[in-house]
Amino acid sequence: MTTTDNKILTSAIESYRRYAGQPTLSNIESCRQDSNDEIVHLTPYFSTMDLVKLEDLTYTRSFTYSLKTRQLLFTSNVTPINKNIVRRLASPDGKYVALVTKDTKGEQELQYVQIWHDEHLIFGYEVSDSKISPHGKILPKNDYASFFEWSPDSRRLVFTAEEKRKPLKSYFTADKLDEIGEPASVYRENWGEQMEAFETSVVCIFDLDTKKVQLIENQPNDLYIGQSSWTTNPDELIFVAFRLEPYRLGLIYCENRPSALFKCNWRNNEWKQLTEFDQLCRLFPRHLPKTDNEFVYVQTDAYRAHAQCKRLVLFNTETQQEKILIDRVDNVTYSNADPFKAEWDTQFKGLYMSPPRLGYSSDGRYLLLPSLCGSRNVLYVYDFVEQNIIPLDSPLGVNTSMIGLGVFGHYVAVNVVDYRTPYRLYVFDLKSLSKKEKDPSDWYLITEHEFKTEEKNSIEWNVDRFFPDNELIPVESVYVHVRDTQAKRPLMVLVHGGPNSNVPMNYYIGVIAYVALGFDMLIVNYRGSIGFGQASVDKLLGNISKTDVQDCHEAIHRCLQHTEPSRSVILIGGSHAGVIIGRLIGEYPTEYAVSVLRNPVMDLLHTYITSDIPDWALAQSANMPFDFETGRNRFSNTSLITYLIERSSIRLMDQIKTPVLLQLGKKDKRVPFSVGLRYYECLKANKIPTKLYVYDSNHALSETSCASDCFVNTILFIHEHLNLSS
Repeated sequence: MTTTDNKILTSAIESYRRYAGQPTLSNIESCRQDSNDEIVHLTPYFSTMDLVKLEDLTYTRSFTYSLKTRQLLFTSNVTPINKNIVRRLASPDGKYVALVTKDTKGEQELQYVQIWHDEHLIFGYEVSDSKISPHGKILPKNDYASFFEWSPDSRRLVFTAEEKRKPLKSYFTADKLDEIGEPASVYRENWGEQMEAFETSVVCIFDLDTKKVQLIENQPNDLYIGQSSWTTNPDELIFVAFRLEPYRLGLIYCENRPSALFKCNWRNNEWKQLTEFDQLCRLFPRHLPKTDNEFVYVQTDAYRAHAQCKRLVLFNTETQQEKILIDRVDNVTYSNADPFKAEWDTQFKGLYMSPPRLGYSSDGRYLLLPSLCGSRNVLYVYDFVEQNIIPLDSPLGVNTSMIGLGVFGHYVAVNVVDYRTPYRLYVFDLKSLSKKEKDPSDWYLITEHEFKTEEKNSIEWNVDRFFPDNELIPVESVYVHVRDTQAKRPLMVLVHGGPNSNVPMNYYIGVIAYVALGFDMLIVNYRGSIGFGQASVDKLLGNISKTDVQDCHEAIHRCLQHTEPSRSVILIGGSHAGVIIGRLIGEYPTEYAVSVLRNPVMDLLHTYITSDIPDWALAQSANMPFDFETGRNRFSNTSLITYLIERSSIRLMDQIKTPVLLQLGKKDKRVPFSVGLRYYECLKANKIPTKLYVYDSNHALSETSCASDCFVNTILFIHEHLNLSS
């Protein structure tokens, strides 16, 4: 390497180490108040990266705060969470902690269950112990396909585990025929991308009174039980079930799978189906804490976009009647603005997220509802007495995002973030919602993490909102840059995947580190992104590689005209961003300097055939429904096959001049490795400057070892193909 190359590499490593090492607030274990509501004790979880071991780190710290004097009274030392912990959950009363840990002996991975009371281990067992354990391995945390929940009275724990299986013995090594287990070569279906461990699920109950763990029997054999909620009856639970037949589609990030609701009495092993498997997806049940026989859940349509504007539905288990409390929002009316002078919009645009596990106030009146409002994370509260939705305004104004961590008693724990602030932990008093006028004093700042003043004040962001095709559906882009600089900085454009996702205002290592290294960032939420009403989501169905490409190209040109028209533009994105970026560099071969693609969708036909979500390709490219009668077998429809090829980015291969960096995961099931590999081979054949990095990872490439390597390689590739000294 030359001296310049060494300098660039050193700078990239140091910048990533600095910003990746900042702690972020990921969750909260508990928030307890004393009897006089004067003192709160909080134990949040923080995350950071260990760039020596190349591992993610999670730790807790405890804070004691005086609500009366608004002073932080005590902060504990860091308590690292052991990476061998599979599950950890404190009971609602704070007296118990349930732990599932793993250990490796030889080639065998063992699991252990522990129940702690204060400082005492009061119960424990090895999962493989046939005398105590009726189940196989306890499933890791997953929002869709596993649960691990204490009952409201802190006396019982419900969780999902694998079925107990016979030890694998071949036909020729077993002493007796009944010792032969299922052959290891038998294919076992799972739920796809990042969920390969989720094959079977049995529901188990640990009873603190009897110190016994048992299976709930009579579970329907043709269903997978994926989510749960305790009712006010300590013997009953609400479950969400997915069909196993005729086969499974990928589940993670896919909130459009048909599902049904069940009620179960675990003492009597009685199951009652509450809804049919129809054209609706029902997820995240949350039983009302003070009302018998009623719970809420979020509802979307099946087999359309994987992420949609949701409905909040109230369900009565006695009458089996449903009532929509919050309907989805289709269209939103906006006021236009000059380029990059738009105000952050505050009107309600619908629900796009699930209620947190700890979402109800103790009196049952309020339910916390996280959502999106354009390019921001926002919070709402549903009031069951007034039957309306109330916004929780950020204590720092609309130039921040709010992430709800949970409700404890009548206090909400909230993380307030932005592009340059990893976390600010606040507590909000829900009792103040009855006030006629909002008061900032109802918010209590517990702790925060901010960079030094000169660095913090140098980064700013502006919002651009425009309306293509003279429609009411906006494109929103956020320009993150350094204030008052005279240098001509390259513009790095971040295009999200999905496509029905969103890049809201938050602390992103990549964004702040790229800005620190001399780039300005443009983050584009094109039509089809969530957070802008259902009409925005529907707009893209059948229109990918057209509408989304047009939106991003126009957003980039508006930014260049508003700032510095002659600077270099770098495109970066993954997954569905491959559709967009691939067409941008094919349709405008001289306008984009470098492109960086992570597990990109470049070939829609190839993706339809091989992905764990073939319905995605049909819905987004042709607005066609997926059904299990035909499955992937649409090859008699030659017009569809032709259309998929025509809309694919790889079709424009011969027009590309832009250097392309590819970063692929070998374990990717969403956009299989072969899709990106084929694109790489075509680029090489056409003598386009390209480089391919392959990781032993999945679609997200989110492990510390992958993310850090991708970042540094991106900087090196950009500097290799751009003259940034001018």
